[in-house]
Amino acid sequence: MTPQQIDPDRLLTSSEVGNLLQVNPSSINKWVEKGHLRAYRTPGGHRRIRISDLMSFLEEHAYPVPRSLSAAARRRVLVVDDDRDLLRAVTRSARSHGNVDLETCDNGIDALVRVGAWRPHLVVLDIFMPDLDGIEVCRRLSASTHLPVRPLIVVTSGQLSPELERSALEAGARRALAKPIALTALLADLALDAQDQQ
Repeated sequence: MTPQQIDPDRLLTSSEVGNLLQVNPSSINKWVEKGHLRAYRTPGGHRRIRISDLMSFLEEHAYPVPRSLSAAARRRVLVVDDDRDLLRAVTRSARSHGNVDLETCDNGIDALVRVGAWRPHLVVLDIFMPDLDGIEVCRRLSASTHLPVRPLIVVTSGQLSPELERSALEAGARRALAKPIALTALLADLALDAQDQQ
């Protein structure tokens, strides 16, 4: 398995995980039985471990990430805003973060498609966009039964009123922020969110 071939939803056997981590597969099975590592059972009764669950386990336990999984340790961030200048600025900022893959789009419809296809760890949405605004995108993503819930952050260049903030939180946003957005702060926030979800 090379870093370019990693699918976070790929399922591994206990033996494959043991080989990656250089531990006995029986230890992997014990971690699963104790609830430390999430696993699934096949109809035949065999355990399968999703790569994304393995990565969460490694993060939680400060376990070194095997070189072959290094691409899975990268954080995927999707920024959605109809301000092209802001998207260019965020893209430039992302270049200084070696562990971040950033994608951008300029409308809510494309955002829904990108979340489904790319499964980002964090989605940052402008509240005010034509056709489908950030709050409606949050609402649709939060209501989806086939997409994993990711931290959703909405941002606005206008006045962030209590009513607007309440609407965003009710729609499923983790928080609402005023622009400009600082990618470094969002990534630090994402790390805290990941720890809270462990």
